[in-house]
Amino acid sequence: MAITEFVLPTFKQVPESATAFTTTIAPFLSNLVDNHATPPKLKRFGKVILENGKDVTGDFRPCLGIEWEQASDFTTLLTTPGFATFKTLVQPYATAPPNLQLYETDFGPSDVFGSSLTEVWQVKVGDGPDAEGKVEEARSAWEGFVGAVTGEVSGMGKGIQGTSLNQEERLWIGVLGWESSEAREKVLGSAPVKEAKKILDGLVWKTFVASFAQ
Repeated sequence: MAITEFVLPTFKQVPESATAFTTTIAPFLSNLVDNHATPPKLKRFGKVILENGKDVTGDFRPCLGIEWEQASDFTTLLTTPGFATFKTLVQPYATAPPNLQLYETDFGPSDVFGSSLTEVWQVKVGDGPDAEGKVEEARSAWEGFVGAVTGEVSGMGKGIQGTSLNQEERLWIGVLGWESSEAREKVLGSAPVKEAKKILDGLVWKTFVASFAQ
C-alpha cells in the first residue's frame, strides 16, 4: 500500500493570485515539504485542466501531488510552524482553505503523476454500515473500466485506487495516467470503454484531470 495526497487549493481568479502562488506560495510550500523531518518520496506541482468534464484551462487551478512514506509524515507536517505560515500566505488569495486529500492507495502514484495527464475519479462511500459494500462496488466498476482501457492501449499501466484517510465524508478514488489528450479521447471513445465507463460514472461524485509538471 502507498500514501497518496492531492492538494487542491481554490484561488481567487485574479492576476495577483497567480503571481503570489508562483513567486511566494509554491516555493515556500516546496521548501517546507522538502525540509520536513520525514519528507515525501515524491511531489509534483501541476494544474487542473478538466473538472467534471468541463474545460477549466482558462482558470487558475494549481494542484500538487505527493507520495508519503506513511500517513503520519503528512499529519506531523500539519502541526509545524511552517504549515501555519503557509496557511497565512494562502489566505489572502484563497476562496476556501486548501483541500488536502490523503488516500491509502494500492500502489504508489509515480507512474500516474509522471504521465502527461492524470485523471481522477472520486466516489462518496462514507463511514456507514454499507461503506465497505460501496467501496467494493467502486473497485469492481474500476477493475472493469481499467480492464477495458488496457485492452485498448497495449502496455498502459493499471492506475491506482484506494480510500481517503482524512476527508469528512470518506471517498474512494481511482487514478489513471494518459500519455496525451489525444490518446485519452481515442480510448474513452471506444465502444468497450464507453460501456465499462457507464458503470463507473453511475457511482462517481466528482472527476478531474490534472497536468503535472515534469
